Parts: sequence; C-alpha cells; structure tokens
Amino acid sequence: MKAYAKLLLYANAGVFVDGYIIGSIGLALITLTTKFHLSPTDTGLVGAATLFGILVGAPLFGHLADRHGRRVLMILDLAAFVIVAILQVFIANTWELIALRFVLGVAIGADYPIAMAIVAEFMPDNRRGAALNLLEATWFVGAAVAYVAGYALLGTGPDSWKWILASPALFALVGLALRTAAPETPKWVASRDSGELQQASFSKIFEPPYGSRIAFVSAMWLLQVVPLFAIYTFAPAVLSALGLTNQSSPAGSVAITAAFAIGSFASIPLVERWGRRALCIAGFGVSVVAFAFIAIGNPTVVLICFVAYAIGSGASSGLELIYPAELFPTSIRASAGGFAAAVSRIGAFAGTFALPVALARFGIVPIVVVSAALSAVGLIISWLWAPETKGQALL
Repeated sequence: MKAYAKLLLYANAGVFVDGYIIGSIGLALITLTTKFHLSPTDTGLVGAATLFGILVGAPLFGHLADRHGRRVLMILDLAAFVIVAILQVFIANTWELIALRFVLGVAIGADYPIAMAIVAEFMPDNRRGAALNLLEATWFVGAAVAYVAGYALLGTGPDSWKWILASPALFALVGLALRTAAPETPKWVASRDSGELQQASFSKIFEPPYGSRIAFVSAMWLLQVVPLFAIYTFAPAVLSALGLTNQSSPAGSVAITAAFAIGSFASIPLVERWGRRALCIAGFGVSVVAFAFIAIGNPTVVLICFVAYAIGSGASSGLELIYPAELFPTSIRASAGGFAAAVSRIGAFAGTFALPVALARFGIVPIVVVSAALSAVGLIISWLWAPETKGQALL
C-alpha cells in the first residue's frame, strides 16, 4: 500500500500542475488584458496556445515514452514547467506570452500519456480505474487551487498577472523533487527486454484491432473537453455572462471548479462499481440535459444545471485516461493516449480560440447550444461503441 501511495503522489504532482496552469490563465487575463490591450482575438490566442501545445506534445512525448521509458521524461516534463512558468514574468508583448503558453502546453501534453501509463502499469487490475480517476480528480483540484490563489494574487495590483502565471513553478518544484525518486515501470522494462518495443511503430495504434479503439477514445475525449476547456480557460467571463457572478469575485469560479472536483472524486469508487461504459454514457447524458436547461436563462436553473454539468462531466472525465490505458498494450499505451489527447485538443483549441470572440459577438446562448449538441453526439457514440474494460488485465 505504501508503494502505491508513493506512486500516486509523484504521478499526481504533475497532473495537479497541469490543472493549475490551465485554471490560472483566465484570472491572469483580467490584468493582462489591460496591460497589453488585448483584443478578443488576442485573448483567444493566449488561451488556445496551451491547448495547441498539448496537441503537439501529447503524441510526440507519448511515443517517446513508449520508446525510451516513462521515468526520465516524467522528470524532464516538470523541469520544463518550472523554467517556462518563471520565464512568463519577463514577457514584453503578447506574442512572447503566446509562445511560452505553447511550450507549457507541450509539457502538459507530455504529462498526460506519461502519468497515465506509469499509474496503469503499476496498479493492480481491481484498483487501476480508481487510481487513474484520481489523476483526473487531482487535475480539478489543481484548477481549484489556481482560482483561489489567483484571486488572492489579483490583489497585488496591475502586475498581478506576473505572479499568477509564475505561481505554478512553486508546485512544479515540489513535484519535480518527488518525481526524481520514481522508478521505471516493470511492464515497460519487460516490454523492452522482450523486443516488443522494436516491433511497435506509432502506426500500430491505427492497425486492427486498435484502429477502432483509437477512433472511439479520440472522439469521446474530444467531445468531453471542447466545452470543458473553453469554460475553464475563460471561467470568469463565462460565469459573468451567465449572470452567476462578476469577474472580480472568486465565488463562482471556485464553486464550479469544486463541482468538477466533487464529480471526479465521486467517480473514483463508481468506476469500479458501475464500470467504464455506464459512467461514460451517464456523463454525456447529464451534460446534454444540463446544457439544454442552461440555455433557458433563468438564473436559478442556470446555476443548478451548471453545477450538474460540472459534476457529471467531472465524474466521466477520468475515462479519458482509463480507456487508453486498458485498450492498448504496453508498447503503444502512451502513444495511443497521446494521440487521443492530441485529437481532443484540436477541438479544444478551436473552441477556446473562438469562445471570447463568439461571446463578444453573439452572447452566451449559442455557446451553450453548441455545447449541448456536442454532448448529444458524445452520448450517441458512447451508447453505440463504449466498451467495458472493468477488471481486465492490461494488454
């Protein structure tokens, strides 16, 4: 048990920082917008740059983790977090910030498949789903802490954006210290020693029987994160547009983030009790209903349904890591997870770039309607193709 606790600690350290980085940018933009006179297009590029970086980093470093191991890349990943987070303090224009947010995205993209693989390959079959769900729950905790810390740092004045953007470095340093003690996974070592890695090219994830699996996982992940990332990146503005809070108040952002975390933590036992398929279908079903009622516009209904969406989406989001871990063998596990993450970020990048522009031009209702439609497509895909992998041994 002690060994498992250490494993989860150093794996979750990076995921916590991932959530913190994504969650903090919306608050930094409050003073960044004034400092650099950002237009809606500029803010969209700043928010989307991280997601574009994830699109690049996830498949690239997922494949490298399959070829060269999980441990070294997991350490280098957090070292990059520390360096780049601090460099943001010294930016002189918008494009420098966009470039650094892109590099942070590459590091975040690397962390997803690496952390997923290392947890999956150490945990026993009957605890693997819960442990992978904990990774996703920790992401939401990181985002929640980012909101609390960010709102506190806003009180430091017009340069608060510097301290908000640099603050992830503190947590990344702690995570880096933890990860230096991480061992390589026995399953990867066995795969290397057997010669399996030499026979496993990246293209194997598209070959039978894996092609249909990567198609399902990629589509599911994309349809989950397009509304989620757009909301997270610009949470203060979205909540203000919904009439739930104003941009200077932390209450709404913290409450919604807490709801995502509650759903994610609640799913830790449910994913082993209900199974993967039922949780996947339920998550999309709740999202469809919640977004449909949010479009009505009544403030009380909006609040209840937005919280319901956050809990339902949080509960099913762990499947983004569980399915790649359980549907692919060790030789291509991180590659598959990285590719699926990249596909999802194509949509998340587009949605996050478009959200501030759409919000300024059309208002919140069309955004909510599109989110409902995407969730409905996810519900149909899950009903038709979501597999059950509960309790199965790793391939």
